[in-house]
Amino acid sequence: MYIYTSRVNASITPQSLIEQILQIQQMEHGSISVLRQGPDGPYFNLNSWENGKNCCRYLPKDKVPAVQQAIEGYRQYQQLTQDYAQQIVEKTRAELAIGVKKKPHRKPKSHRPKSSRPKKRKSRS
Repeated sequence: MYIYTSRVNASITPQSLIEQILQIQQMEHGSISVLRQGPDGPYFNLNSWENGKNCCRYLPKDKVPAVQQAIEGYRQYQQLTQDYAQQIVEKTRAELAIGVKKKPHRKPKSHRPKSSRPKKRKSRS
């Protein structure tokens, strides 16, 4: 069994990831969709999943760019926290010297083709 790990940049530390997270000032989760077309342009909804239910909020046209930026902030937050967790897991494994235990390879049993003739019993004499 092989485990492949990839590091985007070796200079990224857990502390630098936390600092990047602290720079995110606005977050929103969900997606923006066009509700319908009106006489002055489209009407928008912000759709998100909250408390096990789909939640739709009307979104005024002038707020769409700010909400899109907030959605991107949430996406960045998720990625940075995932990267942070992965670095801490790798650090923990290195400190505790946790490795992958390799299983010994067994040779597959050779299967002989079955003959079409039935086997004869040896007589006991």
